[in-house]
Amino acid sequence: MRLRVRFSKTGKIRFIGHRDVARVTERAVRRVGLPVAYSEGFSPRMKMSFGLALPTGYESDGEFVELPLIADAVVEGSALGGCDRGVSGPVIVCQTDTHRSCELEPASAVPSYCTVAEALSEALPVGMEVSAAVLTDGRGPSLQAATRSCGWQFDIVGLDPAAAEKAVAEFLAAGTVVTERVHKGETVSSNVRPSVEVLQVVGCSDRGAVLSAVLSATPRVVRPSELVPALAPAHEMGIARRTHQWTCGAAGRAEPAVPAMCAQKHKELISG
Repeated sequence: MRLRVRFSKTGKIRFIGHRDVARVTERAVRRVGLPVAYSEGFSPRMKMSFGLALPTGYESDGEFVELPLIADAVVEGSALGGCDRGVSGPVIVCQTDTHRSCELEPASAVPSYCTVAEALSEALPVGMEVSAAVLTDGRGPSLQAATRSCGWQFDIVGLDPAAAEKAVAEFLAAGTVVTERVHKGETVSSNVRPSVEVLQVVGCSDRGAVLSAVLSATPRVVRPSELVPALAPAHEMGIARRTHQWTCGAAGRAEPAVPAMCAQKHKELISG
């Protein structure tokens, strides 16, 4: 079994890289006491697998990590609601009485995986918040391989909404939009138009027009920074936030884990 965790990365912590995110996640998991499997050998490491790596400087409401759990793990205790019963499930070690069980669960119920999300959120640094923690059977491709597209929200500095609407209309009407990116030290040109599934203006921040997009992750990940030069060559991108990572199955597009009702919050447009 695997515990699939959805978390956000917003604010100043967006400037730490993917490897640092892995390190702080590992420390948080150890602090909470989840029974996660480790590799074997002279220097064992905690096993974990992330979704698509988020570029440094980008925010996100939809980051994912999967943690393989040790079989037959048992809850050793919890300060949540004074529960100290031994039951099957992840170990929860709460150091304070600040946690509360999900209001959607009856008071007599065993602490749910929503509670795991609360415990992990407390253990993580400011700017990283867990919104969902669900069990999976661990079968199928990795999260990276399964992700087919990503939702994004970004603003363009100094561009007013009216000009953004015109630029978006021209972009969507074009059959080919060639942009440049640096890959392994070389400048590579490519047509990004087929990778843009949705592009629209959704508002305005204190920096400029805010756009929403759905961009393909296959055969390669397309980022908002590649669209800005084509939309507004004289402007720069402000803050970009990944809102979703979507997989595609028999039932159509889906998210690896949806935030619990008690964890959902009103999300404002990206701002400083």
